[in-house]
Amino acid sequence: MTAQLLDSLSRLAARRFGSFAEAAKSILDLLEAVAPATPIVLTQVDWESGEFRVIDARGGHAARGLSIPLAREVPADASAVGQLVDGDALAALGPGPWGAAPLDAADGQIVGLLLASGSAGQAPPRELAQLLLLAARLLSYEWESVSTRAELRRLAELARDRSRTDAVTGLPDCEALLESIDREWELCKRGTVDSYLVVCQIRELAGVTERVGHAAANLLLKEVAEVLAGGVRRTDYLARVGEDRFAALLVGCKGLEGARAFLTRFERALERSADARPAAVSLAYGIKALAGANSAREALQQAEDEARSASAAEESAA
Repeated sequence: MTAQLLDSLSRLAARRFGSFAEAAKSILDLLEAVAPATPIVLTQVDWESGEFRVIDARGGHAARGLSIPLAREVPADASAVGQLVDGDALAALGPGPWGAAPLDAADGQIVGLLLASGSAGQAPPRELAQLLLLAARLLSYEWESVSTRAELRRLAELARDRSRTDAVTGLPDCEALLESIDREWELCKRGTVDSYLVVCQIRELAGVTERVGHAAANLLLKEVAEVLAGGVRRTDYLARVGEDRFAALLVGCKGLEGARAFLTRFERALERSADARPAAVSLAYGIKALAGANSAREALQQAEDEARSASAAEESAA
C-alpha cells in the first residue's frame, strides 16, 4: 500500500460526513481510484426479505437499487461473509471471484457488505482486500452514527407535544415555534441578544410531488429538515412552518452576514447529500431581524413574504 493511499485513507478517516450517502460516495471514489478496472459494490442487507440492496457501485453491472439474493443457506453466525451472497447473482455482476468485507452494527449484526471482484479467476489482490476491510469499518461507523442520531430524534419526538409536531419531519410546527420565539423577541427588543429569523422555501414542491409522488416528496422534506437540523445550534429554534417552508431562529446571530453564512453552509450540506435525494431541490430564502418587527409572528410573516418573493423572482427569471 503506497504512502499516497495511506494518506488518502487517513484524510477520509478524519472527515465528518453529513450523511451516510456522502461517506459511501467518498469511500467508493477512493476505491475506484485505487482499482479503476475493478467492480466494487456496496450493499445493505435486508434479512427479512432475504436480499441485499445495492446502495452504490463502481464498474461491473451493478446498479443502485438492484436486489441481490442472499445465499440459500446462510451461516448461523454470518461469520463467513463471502458465503452470504448468492454465487450466481454475484457472477452476473462481475467476473469474480469476489472479496467481501462486512458492515457491522454495534450489536454485531451485519447490516451490509462491501464487495470487490477479482479478475482472471484470481481473488482481489491482498492490498485491495485490506483496503476493503478498512473502508467497511469506516462505513460501519458512519452507519452506526446515522442510526444513533435517528434513534435520538425518535426519542425526542416521543417526548415532544405530538399535537404541535409536524408528522412528516418530526419538527415543531408553526405555533410551537412562535410560542418559543416570543421569549426571544422580548430579549431582542431589550437589546439583550441579536437574533435573525430565516425562512427556507422549497420551490415548486407541488410539481415535485406530481413527478415523484407523495412518499418520495415526504422523504425529500425529511432530508431537508435533517440537513437544516444538522446546521443549527442547541440555542437555535427550527420548525416546519408551512407545506413547503421551514423556519430557523438563529439566536445571537452575528448580523445579516451571519444569517447568510448559515444559509451558505446549509446549501453546501445539501449539495453533499444530493446523490441520495429522490428529486432535485431548489430553495428560496427570507431573512428578518427579530428585533425589527413588532412581534415574533410579524417577523415570521415578513421572512415568509421575502422567501415567496424570491421564489417568484427566480421563476420569472427562468
